[in-house]
Amino acid sequence: MYRVLALLLGILLFYAPFALLVKATAQLLESQGLIYVVGDVHRACLRMPINWAFLDPGKLIARVLMNPLYLTVFILAVLSFFLAPLFCGWLCPAGNIPEHLNRFVPRRLKLNLRGKLDPAPIRYGFLVGFILSPKLGGSIACSFCNYSQLQRVLSAVFGDFHALAYWSSTAIITFALWFFVLGVFIDGGRGWCNFACPAGALQNLFHRVGSKLPFTLKIRFFRDRCNDCGRCVDACPTWAIREARNSISVNRFVCNACKDCVVACPNGALAYSRGGEAE
Repeated sequence: MYRVLALLLGILLFYAPFALLVKATAQLLESQGLIYVVGDVHRACLRMPINWAFLDPGKLIARVLMNPLYLTVFILAVLSFFLAPLFCGWLCPAGNIPEHLNRFVPRRLKLNLRGKLDPAPIRYGFLVGFILSPKLGGSIACSFCNYSQLQRVLSAVFGDFHALAYWSSTAIITFALWFFVLGVFIDGGRGWCNFACPAGALQNLFHRVGSKLPFTLKIRFFRDRCNDCGRCVDACPTWAIREARNSISVNRFVCNACKDCVVACPNGALAYSRGGEAE
């Protein structure tokens, strides 16, 4: 219930026709002549600033001076260092909507890669490809962005059907992959997040480093409370919980701190708290 409420909050903050965070920031800066008001998730783009940071820092600085919302993805990364990727697990509508709908799909209809594939190498291979794509003569911009596709759908739902007129064949393919193939019909509903989200990958890199420190928050495992029931493994939408040597390990490169494993565990063997990675 709390995650559904957080999802709704994410829509209100980032997506038109609401986009409360985007609009409030834009209007504040517009009064100083720094930005014009565009009321959707594009003004807080979580993808292209990553590209600029690695390939053209000067462009990033120039864009940020005009629109500080381009720092959003880096702020989320820093927060992930201390708090784990809570944005991905709780607020991100593009990740949470397919995951929640996935719960209503019969298991026999889902592609099950849990325990058969480690998503981290694919995820970070995609991140490298995303960063290098402009240098290789391509671009993985808005047409390949699940945030953009969701904005088009939500705009249409709330009466702006012009948003659907701008769908290219690439955007339609991206929507089908994100929402259906790697969303509703893959075990956990987080296939796109696991394989093809540069913003999530960046946040998990920071989380992986931060999780080594005792004062940061993360999902922690307590061996003495575990009865090896496996419920946490089945509950994790990102396949981050793995059984290893009669114990449990948390893959920090894909864990988004949704805390489904914490809720699923009947003995409190998993907790979102400060301290060492495992006890």
